[in-house]
Parts: sequence; C-alpha cells; structure tokens
Amino acid sequence: MAKKSFYKIEMLFLKVLEQEDCYGYQLTQSIQDITNGQIKIAEGTMYPILYKLQDKGYISDRQVKVGKRQTRVYYHLEPAGKEYLSQLTHDYYQMIDAIQSVLGPRV
Repeated sequence: MAKKSFYKIEMLFLKVLEQEDCYGYQLTQSIQDITNGQIKIAEGTMYPILYKLQDKGYISDRQVKVGKRQTRVYYHLEPAGKEYLSQLTHDYYQMIDAIQSVLGPRV
C-alpha cells in the first residue's frame, strides 16, 4: 500500500514541475499551498522520491548559487517525466472512476 502512496507523491511532484522548476522546499510548499494544507510532505519523504525520479531520467537538477555560500538544487521536468506524468494521471483517473462506480453518486 505504501508503494501506491509514492506514486501519488511522484504525480504531484511532476505536476508542479510541469509548471516551473523548483527546489525541494519550494516544491513541498507549493503542494501544501495548492491543497490548502491538506497534503504535507516531509523532507524525509521528499528526497528519496526526487532521487528516484532523477535516477529514472524523469527529472534533472541544476545547482544555483544563492547568496555567498548557499546553493539551491532546482529540479526540472524532462520529456520522459512528462510521459510518466501522463501515465500516472491516466492510471489515477481510472482508479477514481472505478472507486466511484463502487461508491455510487454523492449524496
């Protein structure tokens, strides 16, 4: 079950990166803001997912110097990541439709 949660977080990360390149904290804050605080992603969860997405070639990173000593790592969605996002989104909506079929209309 936990594996499925990773796919959902991957999908959220990729969707945000589809709009703009982000650094890790910015990425999690964007998701938290968009969801009105309903989804909060811990740093301990974020980086393993980002590294996995990088290893698979779905995202890339670049370091940007901020100030005199600080460097930020910005993540960028690659074409393979756009395709993967499309597949994740398709699978997500299929699952939602299947669940809705079982639950029936909202009352």
